[in-house]
Amino acid sequence: MMDDLVRSSLFAAVLAVALVHAVLPTHWLSFVMVARAQKWGRGRMLRIVLVSGLGHVTTTAVVGLLAAALGKDLLGHAHEWETPFPALILLAFGLYYLVSGWRKEGHRHCTHDHRDDPILPDRVAAGALFLEMTLSPCESLIPIFFAAGGLAWPQLIGMAVLSSLITIGAMGLLAGLAHAGYTRIVFPWLEANERIVLALILLVLGGVSYFFH
Repeated sequence: MMDDLVRSSLFAAVLAVALVHAVLPTHWLSFVMVARAQKWGRGRMLRIVLVSGLGHVTTTAVVGLLAAALGKDLLGHAHEWETPFPALILLAFGLYYLVSGWRKEGHRHCTHDHRDDPILPDRVAAGALFLEMTLSPCESLIPIFFAAGGLAWPQLIGMAVLSSLITIGAMGLLAGLAHAGYTRIVFPWLEANERIVLALILLVLGGVSYFFH
């Protein structure tokens, strides 16, 4: 049985990682650039953001729940350990992200500027955005779902729903603001140091779970 502190840490990790990941320009700026090139209004762009976001979070949820199923199998053999296994997973992945972030001097995402691209048929442009998001699940959430294998399935589904709502909400909000002319909502420091930020989140929550369980 997973104690309340570990459970709360896992939900906090999902919330924080989903929010950090969703505010990166790779999740919403391409919609704004394509919308301007295609002469889409904000309403149409937001509908495409919603559909593409649903594809993105569905893929993430499916992969995450599969990871949770693997975690359940492993935790079934480790239920007698005194050390909270989920905390070790969070700490391990936190260290991995920290080292990889330092080595690469931050995880920089390149966003293509579509302003000079030829105008495409609207269905092609919208379909490309949908595929771009659907085929790129949030890999940072996968280890958290794996660590949460000891949770009941309703709680795991709740984690998936929480991360989905945060992701789609942030995508829609930031894309809508950018389309309306708010150009200063890009976060270059966060974009350059994404892995280090994620590492600190996982290390803090993993440490809390480990030392205070």
